[in-house]
Amino acid sequence: MKKRDSFLSLAVPDISDEEINEVVDSLKSGWISVGPKVKQFEKEFAQYHEVKHAIATSSCTTAMFIAAKLLGIQRGDYVIVPTITWQSTANIVEQLDATPLFCDAEKDTLNIKVEDVEKYIKQYGSKIKAIIPVHVSGLPVDIDRFSGISEKYNIPILYDAAHAVFSSYKNKMVGQFGKMSCFSFYATKNITTGDGGMITTNDDELAEQCRIWSYHGLPKDSWKRYSEEGGSPHVQCVVPGYKFNLTDLQAAIGLAQLRRKEELIEKRNSLIQYYNELFSGLDYIQTPVFETEFGRWANHVYVITILDEKVNRDQFMNELRQLNIGTNLHFYPVHKNIYYLKKYPDVHLPNAEWLMNRILTLPLCTKYSKEDIKYVVESVKFVYEKLKTKNGVDNV
Repeated sequence: MKKRDSFLSLAVPDISDEEINEVVDSLKSGWISVGPKVKQFEKEFAQYHEVKHAIATSSCTTAMFIAAKLLGIQRGDYVIVPTITWQSTANIVEQLDATPLFCDAEKDTLNIKVEDVEKYIKQYGSKIKAIIPVHVSGLPVDIDRFSGISEKYNIPILYDAAHAVFSSYKNKMVGQFGKMSCFSFYATKNITTGDGGMITTNDDELAEQCRIWSYHGLPKDSWKRYSEEGGSPHVQCVVPGYKFNLTDLQAAIGLAQLRRKEELIEKRNSLIQYYNELFSGLDYIQTPVFETEFGRWANHVYVITILDEKVNRDQFMNELRQLNIGTNLHFYPVHKNIYYLKKYPDVHLPNAEWLMNRILTLPLCTKYSKEDIKYVVESVKFVYEKLKTKNGVDNV
């Protein structure tokens, strides 16, 4: 197979002149930290998700930390989390001196296995202070079921929506659900600000506390203190807060990205559909679940599962790299990470532990073309045949 000349990385940010012009406008305005563009980005994001409040932060991780802290999670508490997720979902629980209870994943959607959630509730009861489901790749979890669990047992739900900016459930944007939802604007996400996060909620008190705790514990940020809107520099911290704010330079990028959302969604959908068409009929590849009866996927990453267990996934990745294709893993189970494996050695989750050697993330972003996607699929087929033949010889 002929190797492409340039390396196709997993994803690259889609930055147009709109984003550049917004950033230049910020640079010329004199507001480059917390200022009018942060406030406008929060307002437009809240409107997009049809929620009362959106609070911008420096990352989804800091958003999750603040949200979890405000739910009262502390030492001695238990928090239910999935194991197929980025480490932050569990890390924030550890940082608050609480204990994460890891749940297995569904093999097809990679989302949290709800039966494990209910098992933990029966086991630990009132010690469980929160549940943090993750919409993996933007595919919403069964929100109705989690809402029912929350109401029945009085356990708040904090949604990790890092992948899910464009996702909806029963025609409602996912930011409307749970006590709070937290989003990511990392460089490879569906909407980027370079890095950054957002908390959405309909709870007035939680929203106000999120703002205070994410900005030094001050009841007024720099925009409220120094703008022409009648602010005052006289302010004192009311809680020992953190420095977790977004900046106007970042929000400028986010505002332009939000304006382009339909373009970005349409492009992602078309590439996903093309991937699925080209992979159809292959019995050794399981393609991702595009949508469910009630949930629409945000198409953040394209994760395939290699079903042929005679083929080594890591070798598969190395072969693709030789063909100038970048890959990744979404995700290596958190309970098998070094820190968590040492601390919680008795956790065994069969689906996740099977998936960790089978899943493979292929390139996907709105800067790529159908020709790029076709090359990836042709390379996957080529590598599979190569490794299958090798394994056949090795097994004789």
